[in-house]
Amino acid sequence: EGPGQTLGLDSTRMLPALVAPLPLLFRPVSLSLLDAAHAIEAASYPADEAASRDNLEKRLRDAAPYFYGAFDDSSGALRGFVCGTCTSSEALTEEAMSTHEPDGAVLCIHSVVVDEAYRRRGVGAWMLRSYLAEVAAAGRVRTVLLLCKPHLEAYYAAAGFASLGDSGVSHGATPWTLMRLGLRTS
Repeated sequence: EGPGQTLGLDSTRMLPALVAPLPLLFRPVSLSLLDAAHAIEAASYPADEAASRDNLEKRLRDAAPYFYGAFDDSSGALRGFVCGTCTSSEALTEEAMSTHEPDGAVLCIHSVVVDEAYRRRGVGAWMLRSYLAEVAAAGRVRTVLLLCKPHLEAYYAAAGFASLGDSGVSHGATPWTLMRLGLRTS
């Protein structure tokens, strides 16, 4: 398998369990939770890399089908989220990530973030697998791209992503690696 790989949800490279590691529910995030989402985002990235409140609001409004969260089963509080936007471009550029093309078949994941109190408990991996399952089930997206720090390549590889090397995208002070996952649409 290489950078052009296409993986289905039955692939042995994707972790099959979609059972939450804690009493959490995975469902779409509503605009009413913008402030909670922004607080988690701001606590998860350096200031020069975190999405602004305005950018998160734009993603919630324009790309709502691609904004999912992990919610505490008893309190309903948002504990983490995954969000992305679609593009028709096969190249992940800042321009491609700045807008949402509803008919685009390439999904650019912007954030996979977990509330600090819930980190290192499998929540992020569970959210990512659940998100990819939702996206694959919808059948519209054929390729998923994301940027990550080099030290997180193995984390995303465990979910089936292949590293394509340095992204060439400048966002914040440190370099980003481009990761790719092909989805079966049939």
